[in-house]
Amino acid sequence: MDSLRKWFSFSKGERVAIITILALILLLVLACLLRPSRKSLSDESLHNLDSLLALRQAAIEQQQQQQAEKPQEMAELHPFPFNPNTITEEEWLQMGLTDRQVRNIMNYKAKGGKFYSKNDLGKLYTISEEEFTQLEPFIVLPEASRGGSHRSASKKQEEKAGEEPKPAAKKAIPIVDLNTVDSTTLVELPQIGGYMASRIIEFREKLGGFVNLDQLRDVKGMDEARYATIQPYIRIGEVETKKIDVNRADFKTLVHHPYLSYEQVKRIFNQREKRGMIKDWAQLEELLREEGEVNPLLERYVRY
Repeated sequence: MDSLRKWFSFSKGERVAIITILALILLLVLACLLRPSRKSLSDESLHNLDSLLALRQAAIEQQQQQQAEKPQEMAELHPFPFNPNTITEEEWLQMGLTDRQVRNIMNYKAKGGKFYSKNDLGKLYTISEEEFTQLEPFIVLPEASRGGSHRSASKKQEEKAGEEPKPAAKKAIPIVDLNTVDSTTLVELPQIGGYMASRIIEFREKLGGFVNLDQLRDVKGMDEARYATIQPYIRIGEVETKKIDVNRADFKTLVHHPYLSYEQVKRIFNQREKRGMIKDWAQLEELLREEGEVNPLLERYVRY
């Protein structure tokens, strides 16, 4: 008994410490019991989770797209009609190419390289896409043809016979409808090469169809001089634009439209999640204006 009493007897200081600890434990238990239960994920969080993930993915894609489309540093070019197979080093420099670019081109030719089509020049790593877009309309390549020697002999025979060769008929420039024309026909327009034609078609797909000729100015690489040259040959026929439902389209679809910025699409999603559906153009225009300028033609491409 004495040994047990020895173990369970406490000094005054020890009793105070024990009481204090017990009181703290009791307070913690009461605090846990009285604290309101908390859901791990609220209904609103679950509802918005997909939207948050979509926002994050769209931000990553936009950053990658901006990096891919970031213009490369290039020389200021002053192109004139030229044949890349016969042009001299000095003439390359006159057009505005750098010494490094000219050296690479001349090395390519010195090793037996030859340009059979306009696109062959664009395949050289030393020429950027932007530079090729400027140079392409000025490339002049004689058409390679089989039986050239035979035609040459025939030409000599005609000259001997006193017959003058007939000049080749100049091909008429077509009038095209921007909403139906294909890239093959587009390249028949002056100063429109294959690369620019593909950009016009790609912009038309993202846009949902042209409703105004001036929209062609928004195509990347389309400068005023080129636009003025082709304007007499372009038309817009019956317009049936592809419309986007701003209340149901996903983030990726909206942000890829040329007339919507990333911040404006975020504003649309915040409206849809927190305040309800967008009812009309007036409401959408007011909403988007808070994040920058609004292209009035956007009204032709949205529905509710």
